[in-house]
Amino acid sequence: MAQEVANKFIENVCNHLVRNMNITKVEEHFKETIAMQRQSAKTSTDFWDMLMVNMLYFTENEQAWEQEFLKMLKAKKWLEPAALEEELLMHQMRIRQQVAEQLDAAKDLFHKQYETEGMTEEAIIYDYAYSSAGHSMRMDLLTVLVSTPEQSTILFDADPQETIRIVNGYIAYHTDGLINKTKLC
Repeated sequence: MAQEVANKFIENVCNHLVRNMNITKVEEHFKETIAMQRQSAKTSTDFWDMLMVNMLYFTENEQAWEQEFLKMLKAKKWLEPAALEEELLMHQMRIRQQVAEQLDAAKDLFHKQYETEGMTEEAIIYDYAYSSAGHSMRMDLLTVLVSTPEQSTILFDADPQETIRIVNGYIAYHTDGLINKTKLC
């Protein structure tokens, strides 16, 4: 029962986050960001690499986000919004450093993927947009939860791992719906 209540709460918060989203503005934002990256790249491979590095960054951030969320759920205590922001910024700085250190090895892997998987620019752009939107939604969701601790404590009665699984499902669902409504190429 507690999990069902938590699931419904998560569903409502996620719906709230996307309810008034302007698809045209989201599309424009991605097009501008992608155009800036394309302009700063020397070749199409450099452009693809930039997008892939960003996806790597978002993936690493997702793991850090999940760890912080899990810690709070297990402790049954939300961090203060400023403390959470500081914690996530520390993770982001560490991740940026790690990604920078692994850049050459990562690019070698990307180049192999481009060839073996026959990746297309369109697919990479959409994967990038999906990763970026998912990252933003995760950050927004956690911000809402810690900013409304009285309502969000309902999640403490549910299983932490299952709660994260449900959150990831809703984020994937909404991100997919959002990105599929855009035309980025």
